[in-house]
Formats: sequence, C-alpha cells, structure tokens
Amino acid sequence: MNRRGPAALFLTGSLFVLTYALGTPGYDVPGLPFVTLAPFLALAVSARSARQAAWRGWIAGTAASVPLYYWIAYTVAVPGKLGWALGSLAAFLVSAYVGAYLSVAAAAAHRLESRFGERGLWLFPFVWIAVEMARSYLFTGFPWMLLGYTLAGSATLRQAADLAGVHGLSFLLALSGVSVYLAGRRLSDRFRPVAAIPLIPGIAVILFLVLYGRSGSANPAGSAAPVPEVKVAIAQGGIDQSVKWNPGNQSATLRIYGELTQKARDAGAQVVVWPETAAPFFYGWETELSRRLEAIAVRGGIPILFGAPWYDPAGGGKFYNSVFQMDARGVVLARYDKRHLVPFGEYIPLRPVLFFLSKLTEGEGNFSTGTSPALFRIGGQPVAASICYEALFPALIREGVLEGATWLVNVTNDAWFGDTVAPLQHLAMARMRCVEFRRPMVRAANSGISAVIDADGGADAFLGLFRRGVLVAGVRPATGETVYAKTGEIFGISCSILAILAFIFPLRGSHGIRIDGRENIGA
Repeated sequence: MNRRGPAALFLTGSLFVLTYALGTPGYDVPGLPFVTLAPFLALAVSARSARQAAWRGWIAGTAASVPLYYWIAYTVAVPGKLGWALGSLAAFLVSAYVGAYLSVAAAAAHRLESRFGERGLWLFPFVWIAVEMARSYLFTGFPWMLLGYTLAGSATLRQAADLAGVHGLSFLLALSGVSVYLAGRRLSDRFRPVAAIPLIPGIAVILFLVLYGRSGSANPAGSAAPVPEVKVAIAQGGIDQSVKWNPGNQSATLRIYGELTQKARDAGAQVVVWPETAAPFFYGWETELSRRLEAIAVRGGIPILFGAPWYDPAGGGKFYNSVFQMDARGVVLARYDKRHLVPFGEYIPLRPVLFFLSKLTEGEGNFSTGTSPALFRIGGQPVAASICYEALFPALIREGVLEGATWLVNVTNDAWFGDTVAPLQHLAMARMRCVEFRRPMVRAANSGISAVIDADGGADAFLGLFRRGVLVAGVRPATGETVYAKTGEIFGISCSILAILAFIFPLRGSHGIRIDGRENIGA
C-alpha cells in the first residue's frame, strides 16, 4: 500500500477514533462497528515498519479510548475527592493502557501483511481476539467496552453472543473491518472490477447476525422453568455518594429504603432487591442499624436482597463487599462476597510498593475477595448474584449458571460515575451476560440505571439516572445451557492459539515454499 502523507494519516486516524468511539453504547451511532477497523488497518499497514505501526496504533487507540473512559476523571475527582488534575491523569493513563493493546494489534497487522501479503490480513480477526483475551485477563483484567459490546443495543445483532460470547461478536466485527479495508484498498489501487469481492465476508457477517437474531434464537436456552414468574421489585434509593457514608445520614438512608420496600410490597412484589452497599454500614456488627434493617423486612413481610459491607474476624479480620439474602422474618439465609474487586477502588494492588495510595471506597483496609459463587433460593428457584464490576466477567456469571441458576441478580453503585456515559456502558455489558447465557437479570443500581433485563437482553423496565423509586416487573426463570455456557472461552483461547501459530508457522504456497511478502518467492 502507498505510504500516506501527514494529512492523509491524520484523516485516517481521526476516522478510526470517531467510528470506534461513536459506535459504543452511550453514543450508539449504528453501522460504525462494522467499519471501524478498516481505518485502523490502513494506519497499521501503511507504516514503514511494525514499530511505526505500533506507535500509530497506540496513539490512535489512546485517542479513541478517551471518549470511552473520560468518566474516570469524574470518579476520581468528585466522589473520590482527589481533584480534577489527578482525575484527568487517571483517565489518560487508563486510555493509554487500553491503547497499548491496540498498539500490539497494529504491529501484528503490519507483520501479517508484510509476511503473507494482503491475504494475511484475513488472520487479523484471530489477532484481535487474542488481544481482547489478554486485556480481559492480564493484571486481573479490564474488559470494559470490548468491540463486541457495540452490538449490545441492537435487539437483533446481539443475539449471536450465545454462541461464543462477546468475543464471538468482536471476531465478526473484526472480520467485517478487514473486508471493508481490503475492498477500499482495491478501489484505491484501481482494481475496480474485483473491488467488491473482499466485501463478501463482511456482507456475510451482517446477514448471519440478522438471520440468527431473527430465527427465534432469542428464546431462553431451555424451556421456562415449570413455575410461575417471580414478581421482583428494585428499590433505587438515589443516595448521593458524597453523603452516603456520613454517619449522620445512615438512619435517613434506611428510612428511604424502608419506604421503598413498603411500596414494593404494596405493588405485589415477592422479593425486593436493594443496590450495592445500599446499607452503608457493616451489617451484623453495627447492631442498632442492623436491627433497623431487619425490622424493615419484618414490617413489610417481604424478603430482601441487599448490599452491605461485611467484616469477618477470622484470619486476622477481613472486609468484604457483600450481598445478603434476608427472609421476611429478618433472618439472613445466605451471603455472597464479591470475588472480582476493582483495582484502586476496592483494593490497592502491590500495596507494599504503592503504600502512598489510598483506595476510593470508604475505609482504610483493602477489601478481600470472596472464594466461591453463592446461589440464593427465591421462589423455589436458584439465583446467582454478582456485584457491580463483576458483570464484566462472563466466567463468573457462567459458574452460577452451570450450578443451576435460573435467573441473575446484579447489584451495583453507579453513583460513582455521575452523569457520564459510564452507566450506559455498564448496563450494556450486563445485558450481554443475559444473552450469552439466556438468563433474565434483575439489576439494582443506587442512582440508576436499574433494570429488569430479559433473557434476550431486552430491557423494557427501567429506572433512569438520579431517580428515586421502585421498579416492579415479572421475571420468568429459564433453564438449559447455551453453546457459550457449555464451551466457555474455548473460542477465545482457540483464536489466541491460531494467532500465535500464524507467526510461528508461516503459510506456504502451492510449491511448498514459504509465502513472504506479496509474492511466492519460490514460484
């Protein structure tokens, strides 16, 4: 491909930044996810070397990530109370970190093209998934807004997630991007008669997603459980994060949730779900507040799932971010401790080295990680709970589904995000878990967005940002296992292995001679 001048390079980079960012949840410009990797490939392949491609990928990837993660500045500056300078630096560093993965993808794309010619770029979707897998697992993982999530808002296009998860959707979008790039490349090289040929895989991707999404695959993985639907209520307190942990405000918080719980019972709810740390005290240890909470369940005569911090004195004393199941008698039946914590939010990684940093949440000590999934029994059905950030990790949700959960509960405190794009992104990622496993989800957020999500990812029942109220809706338990539930990350792992092998074992031509560059040097 011809080397690009500064103006063309800038325009290509800008096109990638705009299409990549604006296609994500919260911006939701339709169609962009199918073409966004075309300008990215143009940046990478037109570089003079893999190193230059890596720099281009990092700069473009960082710039494209800023609109996705700018909310980190607010989180650190306002509820974290660390100032806008440090908040802006944190947002940039996270964007730069994500940009590093795109840098690897760009260098790999350049190597594929230089080694195998344009046909080598058809291997790029495997590389893209390998990079996403690394991002999902390295350093505890940060899979926020992977490419596949750009389809979360489409009732039709997201349905194929039950085959290979969000990585499967990312693969198809990467394939579409390669298709568009190669077609555009042939047009620019004046190969007009054959320019449309590379578009065939891209068109096939769209047709597959549309046909699969409309084929009835959106039904739950198995027949509905032979029990009536459960009428569930979400109590969204809308408690301001700046006063939530104020000792003088704790009683008022419980009074608010008590009133919302009464409204839920009057609306016929069988169980009420409160958000993450809706009870802003250590339940069971702060006796007076704990008794008030129990009295709410007894007075309402209704079971409650509520989030609260928990202290376990065993082993020298550990703190947990937990969700409790309390019956109508005010007796706690079960507890789930959060297993995937937020770095710097709930604990400081490498604490001996980063001793000068403090976490954003209340309290001096680090939270500890839970050890196992916990299934609650509600209406005779097993329910799997997750807390906040855990909705980003399908492996955690999968464990509950494989243990028999027929519906899901996610409690979160998105008040940290303020009025930014982050609550919309967080909701979109939770919706994808429902599609992957064909399980409905009750999502309770402190300040929104709370929702009851169907097994196909649809969410007709919402409580928006900064609203206080009760949301009551029916949840129909679902059974059976999707392909993704059965196979887990086999697809992502397979893509990663194939991507590695593509660089270890070069392709060979019909004469058994390695294909190097754009020509078969042995022909």
